[in-house]
Amino acid sequence: MTEVITSHINTDFDGLAAMLAVRHLYPRAEMVLPGSPERSLHDFFLHSYGYVYPFKRLKDVDLDEIRRLVVVDTRQKSRLGVFTEVAARPEVEVIVYDHHPATDDDLEGVDLSEVAEVGAVVTLIIEKLREKGLVIPADEATVMLIGLYEDTGSLTFQGTTGRDFMAAAWLVEQGGNLETVAEVINSPLDREQISLLNDLLSSQRTIYPRGQKVVLVEAGREHYIPDVAMVVHRLRDIERLEVVIALLRLDDKVYLIGRSRSPALDMGQLLAHFGGGGHHYAAAAVTRKLTLIQCRERLLELLDEVVVPPLIAADLMTSPVLTITLATPLVKAAELLTRYNINVLPVIDEKNSKLAGIISRQVVEKALYHGLKELDVSEYMTTDYEPIAPGADLNQIKELIIGRNQRFLPVVDEQQAIIGAITRKDLLRALYDQEDQAREVFEADQDGPRKMRRKNVNGLMAESFPADLIMVFRKLGQLADELEVNIFLVGGVVRDLMLRRPNLDIDIVVEGDGIALARAYSERYSARCHCHEPFRTAVLLTEEGFKLDIASTRMEYYDAPAMLPKVEKSSLKVDLYRRDFTINTLVVSLNRKSYGEMRDYFGAGRDLKEHSVRVLHNLSFVEDPTRIFRAIRFEQKFAFAIGRQTLHLIHNAIKVGFVRRLSGFRILHELKLICAESNPLPIFARISELKLWSEVFPELKREVKVLQRQTRLTAAKEVVSWYQYLYLKEKLEVWRVYFLCFLNGLSAGQARYCALRLGLDENTVEHFVSARRRGIEAAAELGRLCKEGKVYRNSEICAQLSDLPLEILLYIMAGHENLEVKKALSNYITRLQFVEIEITGHDLITAGLTPGPQFKKILEQVRNARLDGEVNNRQEELALVNHERNL
Repeated sequence: MTEVITSHINTDFDGLAAMLAVRHLYPRAEMVLPGSPERSLHDFFLHSYGYVYPFKRLKDVDLDEIRRLVVVDTRQKSRLGVFTEVAARPEVEVIVYDHHPATDDDLEGVDLSEVAEVGAVVTLIIEKLREKGLVIPADEATVMLIGLYEDTGSLTFQGTTGRDFMAAAWLVEQGGNLETVAEVINSPLDREQISLLNDLLSSQRTIYPRGQKVVLVEAGREHYIPDVAMVVHRLRDIERLEVVIALLRLDDKVYLIGRSRSPALDMGQLLAHFGGGGHHYAAAAVTRKLTLIQCRERLLELLDEVVVPPLIAADLMTSPVLTITLATPLVKAAELLTRYNINVLPVIDEKNSKLAGIISRQVVEKALYHGLKELDVSEYMTTDYEPIAPGADLNQIKELIIGRNQRFLPVVDEQQAIIGAITRKDLLRALYDQEDQAREVFEADQDGPRKMRRKNVNGLMAESFPADLIMVFRKLGQLADELEVNIFLVGGVVRDLMLRRPNLDIDIVVEGDGIALARAYSERYSARCHCHEPFRTAVLLTEEGFKLDIASTRMEYYDAPAMLPKVEKSSLKVDLYRRDFTINTLVVSLNRKSYGEMRDYFGAGRDLKEHSVRVLHNLSFVEDPTRIFRAIRFEQKFAFAIGRQTLHLIHNAIKVGFVRRLSGFRILHELKLICAESNPLPIFARISELKLWSEVFPELKREVKVLQRQTRLTAAKEVVSWYQYLYLKEKLEVWRVYFLCFLNGLSAGQARYCALRLGLDENTVEHFVSARRRGIEAAAELGRLCKEGKVYRNSEICAQLSDLPLEILLYIMAGHENLEVKKALSNYITRLQFVEIEITGHDLITAGLTPGPQFKKILEQVRNARLDGEVNNRQEELALVNHERNL
């Protein structure tokens, strides 16, 4: 079998470094370049270390013999040359190491894909070498350092990550020579390159697509000039340009080289239209098909499409806005301000629907203090304010909110009807996002950043979701456009998308009528639809087999702590604000024009990056104490940490007793979710640490020891895992096993209390308590039967266990210390309970027996004999029946 390591056409230093590094992971593989390397790389080979590395010429490789292909620094088929066809063969194992954004040109059917957003691909491979404890020669460490420094701009480019710094430090420890790196990276421009730089400087042309300053430069030569990317980079540094794009005609090709420090322009996305590749901040493309003039004209067209437009009021505003009329009593205004947790209410003139004024919480509270609750809001509302149009830019918004100290900015249409509102918080977040994006490109980005913490994750979605599901998303987006509503993926599925965790629990939110959209989809695409009008939700079961939960954007309010919420229509932003934690507030647009655009209104990206679980407001656990259990579950599941303020709020909710007010049904739902996790033990331990069990079951006596309970829960996990690996048909209710083990050591009365506390009905509780009692008795009897050295019959084991539920059997197994008992239970669960006899009642009649109650007894005797190995087939079973009859 032939193994080959390769990179992209015009291999650069990062590609070379990655090939050298990955050879340590695949030592039998041959290193083969798919074409000529960059000129600088060619010169480096010629004058320094080239003789050390056993590169094989492409013409010396039998492509038909290749069975493993390792590709580094790309995954685009168009950049692999002849190896594109090799990668497509089904018998070839394809392994990819890359750090570029996903494209439609990526290899398909890859067997192993190591992809991450780091500054240099060699960083990914170095991490593997470090994990394996490998040592590399100093000269190879130097070449890898050159590759890493070249691709990260000596660790200064925006895409550089902490992982790149760690990789560089390790290479220095391995003997990498920084002086050699500096000589190669900082080599001076030669005469031709200086001449080209002068031409580019004199050709500068500034344009402003969608308000973004872009400098275009052009030059041409009748022959190829090496390292033109370095020339463009020098030009950008000399002129201190935010965005520069160079168009170079060299020989018979046109080269496009782009550099961007602006969050509004993703250079990789732009030059991908020319078949190029790269990152948000640096990309390149080369074409023979277009002339320089054609490239320029196409580039100008694309810039108007690709550049993210500047923020306007319509981007920042919350819509729709809760309003009141001129005749609304102040006491009613106070109720609304409290119910919806807002600070300002716009006042509408009901005669013409125009905005008449605004009234704040502070004014309302003072009016009520003075006994004016029955007066209309029109008496005390503010009319000294300045509204703004939806198309107003960020500077106008800043002038009103900051310059004029207007805390609440109404957004009105041409008829002066209010269509949205902007608060100081909205503006601050927008300004912070702009500063944050200017400081760094999103580290987890696949397709570049967007305004207002927006970025496109289209490529990541294509990698993470089945192709059939992507088609469902596209259909939903098209239908939403037809119905003129906005549609988004929301919640845990987006969170897990960003965490690179599989999740097909699809939640969708619609700014508009979600039920109408679900019904329209079911009619057009033969899906099943179940609607729940009171909650404005629907469940879609598509013909591809996917289940989608669809909801209209809504707001919730609580009449009392721990009660179920009441639901009303709202905007997307308000809908997200009602959710439990910031990490669950990410949304991804499915509409065609903005497909794949992810929006982050509440800092979810930051919390995911910092591994933090935080609530959105301080009354979150008061309104819904079940969020405490979810916070703990997410913390342990994702190895996150509950934020300090959030943890303080949890302690407060426990102290005040809100958990005790929860219904048993809601607690049981959360416990079932916990038990469904692959490892619920850390969650249970954290619940004990926070003393939550005493709040869930306040009547339990304190003598139940936490340590003993945790030990039994550990045993429960072991038996549950054991059973699940058997892949038997009988469905296991996992939570029951954990609950039984939790109850270990409690009296029957205490167990009954706990079961009732979880909202189980009387019949279920009685059945549960009875089964638990029989399980305890069976455990004692099994202990007697399975004493060391004593011989017991399989039929005796079955007699004790046959009428016990599966969960009780696993509870016994988890709690028993006798190894023989565990073996007996294992034998029963996996084999004995499935033992069947071959004869039936018809055989007994044929044998001359009269039907009656004795048939059951006879058949049981035969089965016991079969269990104990006394009979093994139908003939022996009949013989036993005849023998018993003769007796």
